[in-house]
Amino acid sequence: MIIDHLKRQVKFKVVYHGPALAGKTTNLVQIAKRRGEDILSFNTKEERTLVFDMFKETRKIGDFTASFILYTVPGQHIYSDIRKMVMRGADGVVFVVDSSEEKLKENLEFIDILSEDLSLYGKSLGDTPLVIQYNKRDLESALSVDILEREINRLGRPSVEAVAIRGEGVEKTLNAIIGEILKRFGSLINDKR
Repeated sequence: MIIDHLKRQVKFKVVYHGPALAGKTTNLVQIAKRRGEDILSFNTKEERTLVFDMFKETRKIGDFTASFILYTVPGQHIYSDIRKMVMRGADGVVFVVDSSEEKLKENLEFIDILSEDLSLYGKSLGDTPLVIQYNKRDLESALSVDILEREINRLGRPSVEAVAIRGEGVEKTLNAIIGEILKRFGSLINDKR
């Protein structure tokens, strides 16, 4: 978080984390598309995220202008150093889950990776604003939300069902993580008084 009191601006970093091909980039593409803009993207030939994708969402919060810089991380293991670098300074995380049954193990593995990535910067899953998005709800092999909640959302964080490719649940997810970040931001401000 970066605060500029003179300009009445605050900037937050939001990272969309999760396994490869879960829908992280698709979320940002859908958000940008609804605003008539493009994301900044560094992709491979197969259009998979190589470094990161980025988009800036701006909202008026009281008399401040809040910018939420949205990033994705690559989900491929060979890019773990890049993923760790992108996680630096994250104010909030959207963990994007591929709801299909065959991806459950990989989702669980990536929750552990997220925990490790946060710990590199002195943070934990428990103290970081986090929203879990259950993406690909349209798949026949999608696990029930009850199973996903029990297996993945052990901390009881806000969760959203989505079909990101159709834009379903994308805005709700974004609004949820912004709400979680602002709650945390408000408590930090109040603690300093």
